[in-house]
Amino acid sequence: MDYINSDVGMDSAEYKHDMARYVWGFALSVVLTLAGVVIVAGGVFSTGLAWSIVGILGIAQLVIQFWAFMHLDFSKEARPDLYLVLFTFLLIILMAAGTVWVLADLASRMGMGAGSM
Repeated sequence: MDYINSDVGMDSAEYKHDMARYVWGFALSVVLTLAGVVIVAGGVFSTGLAWSIVGILGIAQLVIQFWAFMHLDFSKEARPDLYLVLFTFLLIILMAAGTVWVLADLASRMGMGAGSM
């Protein structure tokens, strides 16, 4: 039996590779989520450090989700999709930074600095 699912044309090795990727993605996502919950609920770290660690765990989980479930990696076949995702992130960062910059400038022109609120 060369093909497990002949409808989509996946051979056995490709199917096993994809299933292993899904299982690893799910397991790593659960571990990262539980680590975030333990860090926040445990109260061991200061608030700023806990926010930083949870942010890093969130970015790590985002990368794992893209790798495991959306099949984005540095392979030649997935590279155009990776470029689209990176370009989307660039646009979102530019829009968010521009919005914060315009609002901060507006607040400073209206005398609403951080000390007056």
